[in-house]
Amino acid sequence: MMVSVNLSTLALGAFAVLAVFAALYARHWREEPNRNEFLLFSAASGLAALGALLSAFSDGGHGLITVVLAQTLILSGAALAWQGMRAFDHRALDLKLAAVGPLAFFLLAASAPLLQDDVTARFLVAAVVGAIYTGLAAWELKSSEVEERLSNRPFAYLWFAALAVVLLIAALVAYVWPFNASDVVGSGPLWLTLVVFAIFVHAVIAPLSIFLLVRDRLLVEHHWSAATDTLTGLANRFTFLDMLQTLSTKVRGEGAFLYVDVDHVKRINDQYGHSGGDEVLKTCAELILRELPEHALLGRLAGAEFAAYVPFCKIEEAEKLGHIIHDSVEQQMFFLGGELVPVTVSVGVAHGALQVTADELLKRADAALHAAKVNGRNSVVVWDDGQRPSYA
Repeated sequence: MMVSVNLSTLALGAFAVLAVFAALYARHWREEPNRNEFLLFSAASGLAALGALLSAFSDGGHGLITVVLAQTLILSGAALAWQGMRAFDHRALDLKLAAVGPLAFFLLAASAPLLQDDVTARFLVAAVVGAIYTGLAAWELKSSEVEERLSNRPFAYLWFAALAVVLLIAALVAYVWPFNASDVVGSGPLWLTLVVFAIFVHAVIAPLSIFLLVRDRLLVEHHWSAATDTLTGLANRFTFLDMLQTLSTKVRGEGAFLYVDVDHVKRINDQYGHSGGDEVLKTCAELILRELPEHALLGRLAGAEFAAYVPFCKIEEAEKLGHIIHDSVEQQMFFLGGELVPVTVSVGVAHGALQVTADELLKRADAALHAAKVNGRNSVVVWDDGQRPSYA
């Protein structure tokens, strides 16, 4: 069955779409130059757009170098899109490996007599190289799904995987049923028409799916930024208290609350500057996080105050954990302004069973922390059941 397809029209349409996305990614990169994925996606879309433009003004029988160059640029775009996926998921780049396929294709197509004279052989090699890079892009997206679930990730990797399969099938069909150069620009077999149309659709869907992935990531980062403390990366006060309410309603059983205050931070700020105080707070946050169980919830509630909720924690374990955190900070060496500066913390510990609410537990830990400060700081105080939580 022979079907007529206007290759020039499809190529010009692909050029227009890809050029728009190339400009869009370039703008994002100018705004955030440290994000290499934007640069790679822009370059990938730009090279593919240039390849589509060259394809629109070439045909299968004339302008061999133009045809080969157009195919090489499109393959380069696919290779850079793969590297963009690696950068997007924070993996090391391998630009040399990305360049091998397109460069090898260009050299072979421009010098090997078989590929010069046989359009089917040239199509077969290009389809296989394109399938490899498109499949690698799908694999990169799929392999990071467990680490980061983005709503549009499944669609993106399934789409790239589908095109890789289509290209491999097209290469197999071309091997079994060769076609002539006139079939590319005139009335060709149905399977070739479908492959050409699939590549055009990919030129639209691929950059769009990547753009949706980028948007998902930016939304996640925005929500994360709003929910975390900028200095330490811990949950901020609002997020911590919200998560505490949620966690305390889902977890049934004993739990402990630890309120940690870094002693004399104002004095450190006055003597060593706010950068010195920030360094102390960041290190203390790391030490506290290191000593807590994995299932604990930790946040920064105020300037020098950190709070931790540990579910399924008995009173003895809670007190021991308070002392471990206290000793860990006390034994840490802090070098500020070329001097060794001693840093200590005060810890208030409260324990509660099923009937104790999260708010009550927080008040008890705050009362215990207040007692530690009144008694000279640098200590661990456990809330006593005989006390009444007080802010006096």
